Amino acid sequence: MNPTPSARQRRYHPAEFKAQLITLCQQPGASVAGVALAHGVNANLLRRWIRQQAGSMPRSVPTLVPIELAAPVAVPTDDALSLEINTSSARVTIHCPASRVDACARLLGRWLK
Repeated sequence: MNPTPSARQRRYHPAEFKAQLITLCQQPGASVAGVALAHGVNANLLRRWIRQQAGSMPRSVPTLVPIELAAPVAVPTDDALSLEINTSSARVTIHCPASRVDACARLLGRWLK
């Protein structure tokens, strides 16, 4: 007569053991597979413990740091820029209000192409 095989029982790992292995995995240069192998635990099980611990940890809420912004520099509206271009055949003078320098620069760039 053959004896009936006993039912396979789950192994129980205390919380301290799990915490110790998780701490070892967090060390620089440590691998989960290496730690699991060294302690006789399946690597997938150890990864599950790591995920469970990460899920049970309270997430830190980032705190906002107050900053002071510098006041914007006001561009004087009464100042004007003048650009004079002299060639052998023509003389071009451009007057541009300081508040529209960007538009004048685009116009000049298109004109010089």
